[in-house]
Amino acid sequence: MSEKPKILLVYPYWLEDRTHTEDVVCVPIGLYWIAALLKENGFDVELRNWSDRKDDPESIRAELAAIAPDIVGLSIMQANRFGGLEIAEIARQVNPQVVNVFGGVGATTLWEFLLSTYAQVDCCIVGEGEYTMLELAQTVESGRRDFAAIAGLALRGVDGTPTRTSERERIRDLNTLPIPAKHFTYQHVSLTRGCPGHCTFCGSPSMWGPKVRFRSPEHFVDELEMLHERGVDFLYVSDDTFTFDRTRVLAVCAEIMRRGLRIEWAAISRVDRVDAEVLAAMRRAGCIQISYGVESGSQTIRDALNKNIRAEDVRRAFALTTSYGILARAYFIYGCPGETDATIDDTLALIRDIRPLIVHFFILSIFPGTALYERYKARTGATDAIWADEIEDIKHFETDDALDLDTVERFGTRLRETYYAWLPEFVDSIELVDDPEFAPMHADFLARLGMTFNHGDYASNLSVLDSPEIAERLYRRALSYHPDATASLDLGMIHQKRREYPESIRVLARGLMANPGHERLSMALAVSLMNCGDFEKALGLLAPMDDNPQALHYAAICHQHLGQHLEAETKRFRLAKIMEKAEQPAS
Repeated sequence: MSEKPKILLVYPYWLEDRTHTEDVVCVPIGLYWIAALLKENGFDVELRNWSDRKDDPESIRAELAAIAPDIVGLSIMQANRFGGLEIAEIARQVNPQVVNVFGGVGATTLWEFLLSTYAQVDCCIVGEGEYTMLELAQTVESGRRDFAAIAGLALRGVDGTPTRTSERERIRDLNTLPIPAKHFTYQHVSLTRGCPGHCTFCGSPSMWGPKVRFRSPEHFVDELEMLHERGVDFLYVSDDTFTFDRTRVLAVCAEIMRRGLRIEWAAISRVDRVDAEVLAAMRRAGCIQISYGVESGSQTIRDALNKNIRAEDVRRAFALTTSYGILARAYFIYGCPGETDATIDDTLALIRDIRPLIVHFFILSIFPGTALYERYKARTGATDAIWADEIEDIKHFETDDALDLDTVERFGTRLRETYYAWLPEFVDSIELVDDPEFAPMHADFLARLGMTFNHGDYASNLSVLDSPEIAERLYRRALSYHPDATASLDLGMIHQKRREYPESIRVLARGLMANPGHERLSMALAVSLMNCGDFEKALGLLAPMDDNPQALHYAAICHQHLGQHLEAETKRFRLAKIMEKAEQPAS
């Protein structure tokens, strides 16, 4: 092949449907890094998010036929492996000469099983994929299909047996990679690769290795700035432990501030890798949420999971994070080795201490590439062939004689019900740092939290009692710090729905005075004024919004009422003149 091959990179759909899809519908950032390197080397690359195509194989077939790729790269996590296999099979039917390449943690850990079981998989990238994929594309460009000389690849040998090529050295200087934001728009970014932890349930060490590698603060913030210029103002920092190198994090935050980037972002960290200085800097630079893996309140279970943190670290991190107006999100795992009612008591006791405002509870699952999986295989004699079954994972309790489904479900119900019963108390006990610099940020934090109770996840959660009242308290507290636009709008709307129009006008007007030109505040204030009969003032607020259909509708109502009022005044004036004339004595 003398022409450069056309390459399609795909994020496949998952096996099971999900109620909450926000964590599984985003294309992994690694696919963008691969695409960027290929583009920088002159290759024609297209990228598709097919996480929503599970029930639409014909649209996949049609798009593959239209794109006509020579190479299809599929990002395999674990639970989307069957989606990848189905897409690869369709690609092979559309073009029998296509090269199907699997990459990602699923391919890295299950390459031998995939290659020995599924003919539509031609090769698997093991580990980082950028330069392995580039060399594969260059090999296809040269007209060859012998990939044995490419490091970091798994393929079939001459006898059809799966085999690995030499191991590829991990990229030492991540700054040498082209930034994907030059070519693509996305929300997930990363400063590092790797994690200092060795949790038994996590596959990160097998994917990235034990050593954490970094980008420079300038290179990372260059990416943030490029994405901001593309219209992205909220980002997910997906590092396993963003704050691993505190000096680098402080430099990143300083660089964001120096460039005046008005962005917001969420991050992931460890409770033993944050302090007051780091958290203050992160909040100033736009961080609004940090997720922490706590896993359990039982030290025995945390030790069994190799989660090397102490309860005092957890308490300190959650108190500090919340105090700077950053939402501290807690992850807990249950159904672990040694789980009992007593260890669930320990978890609830720790939750009571740290008062998290968002908690996610998960049943412990066993995945390939983890220490738990290796122990499971050694204990049971199982092989990777178990993944031929249409399952996303293996629950630990299914392999533990001391646990069963009913018991684990009871644990989960108890954790959730107790947490939601405590949540209103946690909200009312929020303690924020007493520092005028952070007052606007505190207002923003409280207003965002109020939104979750007013019209977010908690508003629709039947286990959370009195969510409208909680939202109102949060908005009022937010406004005690600063006339935040969101708090003003939502509190004003609460009064408006109660037909408390004078109070609604007071709140909305104060918010608009502090946030001039805010369209939604102007609209809401106009509606409350209309309900009080002040159509002239309402029209003055609506007039600048001449491209907003709703504003035009309200303006028309105002004109109608003002016209009727003018007509009535004219009639009254004429009648008064007639009466005045009638009362005058005849000359």
